[in-house]
Amino acid sequence: MNDAFRLLFDQVKSGVVWVQRNGNVRYANKAAVQLTPCMLGRPFMDPVVDRAIKSAAEGLLKLPFQFEIRTQEVNPDTVRAVIIPAPVGNDLMLVLNNVSEERWYTQALENLIRYIEAEMAQPIELLVADLAAMVAPGGALHGLQGSRMAGNAQALSGKLGKLRDLVKVFGSGAIRRDDRILMAELVRSALQGVAKLLEDRNVTITLSDIDEEVTVYGSPEWLSRAVIEYLEHVVQQARRGSVVELSLSGTGTRVLLRTRNRGLFVSNHDRRSAFVPFGVGDGPGDAKQRIGMALARYVVEQHGGSVRIEDEFDAVDFVIEIPAGAPATQDAQMSVEQAQRYARDMAQLMARSARRRAEPPKTGTAD
Repeated sequence: MNDAFRLLFDQVKSGVVWVQRNGNVRYANKAAVQLTPCMLGRPFMDPVVDRAIKSAAEGLLKLPFQFEIRTQEVNPDTVRAVIIPAPVGNDLMLVLNNVSEERWYTQALENLIRYIEAEMAQPIELLVADLAAMVAPGGALHGLQGSRMAGNAQALSGKLGKLRDLVKVFGSGAIRRDDRILMAELVRSALQGVAKLLEDRNVTITLSDIDEEVTVYGSPEWLSRAVIEYLEHVVQQARRGSVVELSLSGTGTRVLLRTRNRGLFVSNHDRRSAFVPFGVGDGPGDAKQRIGMALARYVVEQHGGSVRIEDEFDAVDFVIEIPAGAPATQDAQMSVEQAQRYARDMAQLMARSARRRAEPPKTGTAD
């Protein structure tokens, strides 16, 4: 193996082992040695790995081939192993990742949220209710300080709600409803949900090209929550005093909700981390929480769609795309009436798309 590959694999966090067709190890980075016992010039000491490598060399396994092994410790970890062809020559490569660590962090987060929900949710909600009563006319707290306390408590309750919902949607059976949803109504309702944030940031959302008839199928409650979280992110990213354009359209069998923020720039780093629930910056003060967009993305994906960020010359578009197709859980329980209604929706959507394609391009400047 040449020095360029060696330098590259020495920097990789995953375990990487370069193996000859006879099963002898040619190279192993530090991470690999920690995950499975191996020595240069010899076969793998783990019989499971050795058997898998030799089977792959004989053509008995279709590559890439994935399997799991256990570390050689008193309290072993589970390691995901993947055999792939080497980038040059006829050798093989083994890539190793400790999935026990991934599962530990996931379980730790879930346990933390469940603790917060069990031990802290009710006291916080009671605090919000008590403070709201105390700052009401005739209450014990008056003036700016009381209003500030009530507002802070309400904000804390809202953050807690996002955490609870993030865990809930990752649970089993959270999104299973197949209701027919008029997207224009849902979007207008969601805009009401972010009205205070729009006022606080002095941001205006203008509606353009709103298709009143496009429909999707799914959970109205969860999809509404996803659109609210999406709009909150859009507003928070916008500069104070700016105008954001929002459009809703049906294209073929897809429904597109698009917000365009002219003059906004999103770096590649921010684009990659926008959907990470707990992104980490370069220093302790740079940690950012993006619970809302992670929640929105997961809900939309459960509806067969996607959430993405697109650059359009001098603007940035935040896009939700959802299929205007049949419910995700079609079965014998779906009524004939619902199937007929779906067919009508699809026919109307396709007809509108055909009319748009047949229309001559618009000329002149927009108002």
